[in-house]
Amino acid sequence: MRRQRLLVLLVAAGVLVVVVLVLLFTVGPFGSHLDRPGDPPLGYLREPLGDRKYKVTAWTLGDAASLEAAAAADAVDEVDFDWYHTQADGSVTAEDEDPDLVATARGHDLNLFATVTNSTSSGKAFSRDLAAAVLASPDRRRRFIDGLLTLVKDMGYDGVDLDWEDLRPADRDSFSAFVEDLADALHAEDRFLSIAVMPKTSEPGEWDNQKYADWTRIGKAVDEFKIMTYSYSGPWGDPGPQAPLEWVDRVLTFAERKVPPGKVFMGVPFYGFDWHDGSVATVSGHRGAALAQTHDATVSRDPSSQEATMTFTDGDETHTVYFQDEKAVAAKLAMLRAKHPEIAGISIWVMGQEASGFWPLITRKLR
Repeated sequence: MRRQRLLVLLVAAGVLVVVVLVLLFTVGPFGSHLDRPGDPPLGYLREPLGDRKYKVTAWTLGDAASLEAAAAADAVDEVDFDWYHTQADGSVTAEDEDPDLVATARGHDLNLFATVTNSTSSGKAFSRDLAAAVLASPDRRRRFIDGLLTLVKDMGYDGVDLDWEDLRPADRDSFSAFVEDLADALHAEDRFLSIAVMPKTSEPGEWDNQKYADWTRIGKAVDEFKIMTYSYSGPWGDPGPQAPLEWVDRVLTFAERKVPPGKVFMGVPFYGFDWHDGSVATVSGHRGAALAQTHDATVSRDPSSQEATMTFTDGDETHTVYFQDEKAVAAKLAMLRAKHPEIAGISIWVMGQEASGFWPLITRKLR
């Protein structure tokens, strides 16, 4: 009898150990990797890496070296693959899609999102007519949503990053309803919805490109609300910075009144512009540093943004350049921490435009 009792106790103890281990590796602290949809699963919006307080998301067009550098510095938590395009019939097409790069990002245990724009290809502009055609048709809307659900499952993405720009103000309500439907469909499959929006400081906004987005309604539906707080200056006007700090502060202050702060991301540019001879060219962070060295230019600091700026002559052309360097990026992050400590983090445009040192700087400054 004693042997039988001992055997029963040993079996019971073994079952208890198995149950404890199962719990630890499923719902317990060792099981978070099992919650992800796709192959392999992740299914949650991960906490910031590198002991950072703030999350970092970054768009990519496919720069593998930049991804590796960011991951090595624990400077990125989510990668948004900007490869997907809306067609007039509601279908979604891919251009320059790189499954190997997606697999690399997955190997670093990052969140993976598919960015889809309202342009038919990478060489085409954002199209309000294209967006209007999809929004006006229940069949096209359904085809679009179903196509994205198939995409995230096939590629193992954690969600969709919707970057529809330049819509008509008249489409404001239908766009909000569309975002809500897309969010519901993704959430039903344990996926997430991120959205990129133009900056503004009032509702509905001053320009058409602001008025179509109802921040309160959209902010309730999405999981991440990325405000593109850059492009303050550009080819359409005089030389100037991308992100004056006072302006970014006002945009974020308004956002926090309309959207839960824990969903809000501040856009951070890695680029600026070079105005010369009636033309304007994009200047990455590393290109700006190289131009300064090549032309032995004196780099000064724009007081409104702390962005680097310089003027030099090349042949008969005078160049006025504004670009991002470490001091410019650090100033943006310092403003975030000082004035908007409760927002989720930052969203970077775009991987591959950084100068040396940007990624480690981001990790340090967001701790």
